[in-house]
Amino acid sequence: MRWPVFAHRIPETAPSVAPPSAALQAVWQLGGHLPALAPDRLPAAVHLPGDQRAVRLGQGMDFEQLRPYQAGEPANRIDWRISARGQVPMVRIFREPAQRQCHLLLDTAASMLFGTRQQLKITQALLVGQLLTAAALQQNLAVSLHTPGIPSLPDRHPSTQRAQLLHRWQAIASALDTGSGGDIDWPGLRGRLYAQVPPGQILIVLGDFLTDTATDPALMGWVPLASRHRLILVSLYDPAEVHLPDVGRATFVGHPTPQRVNTHDPALRARLTAQFDARQQALTALAQSTQGHHVAIPTTLNPEGLLTAFSDALAVSA
Repeated sequence: MRWPVFAHRIPETAPSVAPPSAALQAVWQLGGHLPALAPDRLPAAVHLPGDQRAVRLGQGMDFEQLRPYQAGEPANRIDWRISARGQVPMVRIFREPAQRQCHLLLDTAASMLFGTRQQLKITQALLVGQLLTAAALQQNLAVSLHTPGIPSLPDRHPSTQRAQLLHRWQAIASALDTGSGGDIDWPGLRGRLYAQVPPGQILIVLGDFLTDTATDPALMGWVPLASRHRLILVSLYDPAEVHLPDVGRATFVGHPTPQRVNTHDPALRARLTAQFDARQQALTALAQSTQGHHVAIPTTLNPEGLLTAFSDALAVSA
């Protein structure tokens, strides 16, 4: 039997997946206490934003040139007015800012909509994401939020505006309340990031890595990005994924259909625990081999516990 994807379908009357307001206020205050996300050894490090001009062209504020559209680029980069005058779509290219960027990637697959204790994994991920956003802003990093599973929320330029990023997080939670989260093409996402993000930035992945390890058990697809950027892998998990409780027969929402699982079977519980351990070991091995970090976060941690977990992990050199 193949283990069904952990998931929980939220009824229309359920409360929002957004974290409680008190917890959000706490993480925005605690974010300034996190250790540095960007070590000085990375290339092109700057401690304060300024008017330096970067060599690399890409996203930014200073217009540089027009060029033909390339397959795989976001359609919102096309200048439709100028493209209408010619035969091919044209893209506006800007000069990259010298300020270091922090890119947060949020996994919104169905497996993140699961929770057996205090909250869903996606709720904890939203809380962790805002803790890291607050930390990045305190450290003078421009922040970009990526939600590839929500087509209605295309990527935006990195921002240093707290209000803008708060609104972005609220929009993500609202989209998830309507069931907008979907499957993610992880190889395609990594390819786009490799092509579009200038070297020397910080990439933070928030998810349970269930769908990613299903096709790439050792997560080797992240190695090219990890060779160019600071990679921080944040794995969210529910206590039931570590040790499945014996509650008799239970129904889990899976793909393509819900599956009935006999949790009373000790062999099944042992196998699922082994699969969870293998996933965590793969994440740790990848982080260690690429000088990154892996932080495992249960859904039961409060904001103070999150601060401690990240402080301990970031303070240790991988």
